[in-house]
Amino acid sequence: MKGHQSKVLDCGLVSRAVEYGQCAEVTKPLVDAVKCSAGTVPEQRLPAMGNLIKVLGKDLENCPHFFLDFEKLYPSSLLLFQGVTMGNVLKVLACAELEHGPIVFLDFEHAQPTEAETAVWNQVSAVLEEAHGILAELQSYNGAGQEIREAIQNPGDLALQEKAWNAVCPLVAKLKRFYEFSLRLENALRSLLEALTSPPYAPMQHLEREQALAKQFAEILHFTLSFDELKMTNPAIQNDFSYYRRTISRNRLNNQQLEAENEVNNEMANRMSLFYAEATPMLKTLSNATTKFVSENKTLPIEDTTDCLSTMACVCRVMLETPEYRCRFTNTDTMLFCMRVMVGVIILYDHVHPVGAFAKTSKIDMKGCIKVLKEQPSNSVEGLLNALRYTTRHLNDDSTSKQIRALLQ
Repeated sequence: MKGHQSKVLDCGLVSRAVEYGQCAEVTKPLVDAVKCSAGTVPEQRLPAMGNLIKVLGKDLENCPHFFLDFEKLYPSSLLLFQGVTMGNVLKVLACAELEHGPIVFLDFEHAQPTEAETAVWNQVSAVLEEAHGILAELQSYNGAGQEIREAIQNPGDLALQEKAWNAVCPLVAKLKRFYEFSLRLENALRSLLEALTSPPYAPMQHLEREQALAKQFAEILHFTLSFDELKMTNPAIQNDFSYYRRTISRNRLNNQQLEAENEVNNEMANRMSLFYAEATPMLKTLSNATTKFVSENKTLPIEDTTDCLSTMACVCRVMLETPEYRCRFTNTDTMLFCMRVMVGVIILYDHVHPVGAFAKTSKIDMKGCIKVLKEQPSNSVEGLLNALRYTTRHLNDDSTSKQIRALLQ
């Protein structure tokens, strides 16, 4: 494959895509096979797909890197690119011999649910509708630092104590909403994992068949890393909650119960305290949820889940580093979205897989992923690099190469 550029092969206009070059002996039968499968030679359609599989499956090192444009398939060929046949094509395209990884473009901007995806999509969509509002609230969270300082400096001034308390209570109610949203997000993630890892399809097939669900999975990861970046840079969150808990404890000792306790009781406060004590609370929630999903589904091989994550990381990396894929992005924010998703699935993979994402046996090209991040402006990716440095589980293992550690220093 070295020395050849990727070529787009439109199955409806295949006759215009024939380029022989150094691989004419492989390209010609490939084109003939696709012509047949697209309806050009009706009497040979079924055997032709078998020939296509056979051609794609051999001499990959000596032929161009093809992209099959499934978006523009003619109706006659759409019937053939379904079911088992589509699975075979994807299986071949995703094989390890392809130097640059799987050739799948995840449409993070325009993917719409198919009928089979609708039930799960609706369930997850109801949760994601709140995500933008949660981020907006967190971004505008200023805290009650001034009021708390005045109350602490003047413990005998009841007016200042009341002022601080009245400032903190609505903020704690906000923090409670954030925490409760994390629980709904956890359930949404579980539904998506069930849909994207269920037999009989392989991860690559799921991503190709269920792009709307893959997009929602990506949106959850995008929200998660965005939330945690904002939380890490806002110390007021923990300061406010600590003051709230101290005040509740002090009043309890004095046999006083404040009205706010009815909304955030002691049990809820304990759970919220554990949540906000994490540097990246949303990511920790998703990591725990993914680990729990694997442990509870004992009939589902762990590889089904980790392969789903590693495949998504690989697809994001290829989309980011390949100009012909990047040019499909119509929104300038999609690049950052794609990077956040890539980092998110890497971290989940590292928490779930027994040896993690950094080992030589990992199915994620960590060097390539880090390189893609480092090619971007540092102010847009430093938070993502820090997430890899400080929220992964296996980076400091002996199995992690010195080169990867050096890249993240």
